[in-house]
Amino acid sequence: MTSEFIFIYPKRRLDAAGARRVFFARRGRVPSPSEARVEPCSETLNWLRITPLSSGSGSFYAPCVSKREGLVFASTGTLAPSSEPRSLFLELARGQLGRLLRKRCEWGALGLEIPKTLTSATRRDLRRFAELATSDRSAAGFEDECAALFDSLRETCLRTNDVFLEQATAARRDGASERPTALGFSAGASAFAGEKTPFSGPSGASRRRLRSSFNVFNPSISWADVERREGAFDWSAFDRALAFGEKRGWRTTFGPLTRWTARTVPRWVVGRSDAEVAEAFWRFVEAAVLRAGLRVGRWIVATNVERSDWGPTAETRFAATEEAARRIRRLVSGAEAFWGFERPFGDAERFDAASAGAPFEIAWRLLGRGAFDGVYLEANFGLSRWATAPRDPFEWHRLFDRWATLGVPICVAASFPSANPRKRVATLFSASAENSWGRWFAWGKRDDGGVDFDGLLTAPPELEIEESFWSERTQQENARRFFLTAIARRSVVEAIWSRWEDGDDGGSVDADWETPDETTRDGTDGERRGAQETTRAEKDEFPTSGLFDETGRPKPALHKLAALKRAYLG
Repeated sequence: MTSEFIFIYPKRRLDAAGARRVFFARRGRVPSPSEARVEPCSETLNWLRITPLSSGSGSFYAPCVSKREGLVFASTGTLAPSSEPRSLFLELARGQLGRLLRKRCEWGALGLEIPKTLTSATRRDLRRFAELATSDRSAAGFEDECAALFDSLRETCLRTNDVFLEQATAARRDGASERPTALGFSAGASAFAGEKTPFSGPSGASRRRLRSSFNVFNPSISWADVERREGAFDWSAFDRALAFGEKRGWRTTFGPLTRWTARTVPRWVVGRSDAEVAEAFWRFVEAAVLRAGLRVGRWIVATNVERSDWGPTAETRFAATEEAARRIRRLVSGAEAFWGFERPFGDAERFDAASAGAPFEIAWRLLGRGAFDGVYLEANFGLSRWATAPRDPFEWHRLFDRWATLGVPICVAASFPSANPRKRVATLFSASAENSWGRWFAWGKRDDGGVDFDGLLTAPPELEIEESFWSERTQQENARRFFLTAIARRSVVEAIWSRWEDGDDGGSVDADWETPDETTRDGTDGERRGAQETTRAEKDEFPTSGLFDETGRPKPALHKLAALKRAYLG
């Protein structure tokens, strides 16, 4: 049984396209599929009706534009279903205020010294919230006043967060010798094609500076990059990547070895039985570990294990990944095996593909089995289907707090866009994602339950989106806050920027998916075509999230990461 939630909001603060991006999160703040539609209320106000596909109470995340952060999804507190309209920005302010007060208490207990100006600002916002929450909601200008309160609270929260980070990282720096956090970057097989390396573009002076800017390297070279033909291993990119990190004295964290997607699993396994796929994966893992030897101290075995639109069953993926981790640890004494999670907030739960559970719930069950030494969390922030929705910095703290309760080391990878290159909302999404995204926007539905994707492509002007909410400056600011948050955590042992340059699609060499092979026409053409479609759709979903642009020019975010490394990690 489903329940409807109704919100009212000022049109000028959230257009129809933005309102349709509001999503529902159930218990544990795990996103869940929902349907949204916008209706006019007056000349200045709209109604937003949201119907979650799972019943019960939950919170809502709504997009808000900030000059410093770009687009951020702010959240309400937990709400019960109601037929009475709620003020969207009043509820967002309530959620923001609740997080602020809880964090102030928590951080105060840890020794945080909060300036009097911030205390005064918090008290002022609290008084204003109490006034609005008990006033006549039909009064003229009420919704605009709620939006103004929300803006004030956002500023207070950002300032409080910065004060905490300044004090927490100072303490972290003083104790860095106990368990230093490594700061690094990831590069895939395409970065080592031919004689290339990630430093091929920058000048000699830039290379010298870059060398001192990091202390860990993450070659993200997958199974599909190495074994493009069964039993024929191409170790060229693999060996160059290991030599690249070794030459600079960096620690090497390798993987994910597969993301259990069509791009990271070789083409030739399509149509094989689950048992055959598992055996082939183990053979590749053993070969890779033996070739690397002691040069790799940490292996990220796989990500996307709990959720995959393509490939072996969930049971097979879990068993194959766990056994691969055990083999890594048996083959190389002291090697660590990490289980990886993409979209660690659970954003993938908004879509239709079968899932074995939310990331944290899966990790909680897995770690008791003893096969893994830690977890790898990858969050590439953006708006595409494979992205993590941008969150408020307090949500980042909540993420790290929760995962730290597992009691194992955490390796975190992230990236942020520096521009939004797509002007129309429809082009944010690929044709292979039409069912999921079409339902999210509740646009162009067919009677048979499907979605008319052409309806999205010919959306009216009201569905156009702003192109300017992300920039290189917002990327730099988000990088500063996110990686400082990671460095401040003793549970985080590595923090990695996951996209080296613009246009980096994760590094997989997937040309074989585009090349017909008559020897494999065994009745699996339909499955192969589906995998190809997913490959094309998933490719280049983060085209502006690199530390370098496509001309090789470094962005401000790169210089900011280098400054963080010098200031806090030596």
